[in-house]
Amino acid sequence: MERQGSVGRALKVGLLMACLPGLPWAALALGVALVEFLRGGDTRLAARDLRYGGLLTGGSLLAGVLMGLVLAGGLALAARVLTRRWGLTLVGALLGALVFPAEFLVVAIGTDGAFAQLGTTFLAWPFMTAVAALHSTDIAGRTRKRTWLWAPARRPAPMAVGSVPERRHGHS
Repeated sequence: MERQGSVGRALKVGLLMACLPGLPWAALALGVALVEFLRGGDTRLAARDLRYGGLLTGGSLLAGVLMGLVLAGGLALAARVLTRRWGLTLVGALLGALVFPAEFLVVAIGTDGAFAQLGTTFLAWPFMTAVAALHSTDIAGRTRKRTWLWAPARRPAPMAVGSVPERRHGHS
């Protein structure tokens, strides 16, 4: 059960790493497509921007899942060998740095290699590596510092006002 939890936590971090730099460009492309369509401009340009928005959205989600799975697998293997938290942090940073080019590729494809989008995505690389490093001990289950990664504890459903619990009788 714990492994499923670590995969879920890793997927959250992977989606954060991919969607934070990619989805603003998708929103921009979809906004431009809407403006081109509404002003009665070139529908080919609107269709192209709509396609770019779809590529960036779907590609970022797919890259995020890929990043999360690589983080979960790598940190699960590293947690078997490493006993110190800083070791897992270093492994998380290395894995984050290695998987982030997937999002860079998505932005390159979804923007036709636009310099501004590629430049800012490239500048996000060290920050997303730091995100992977900072969350790696939580992904591995060694700490619980990042509460947003952990599922809330299940609480019993509240009873209605005036309800009385049913008594159990000894006879059938």
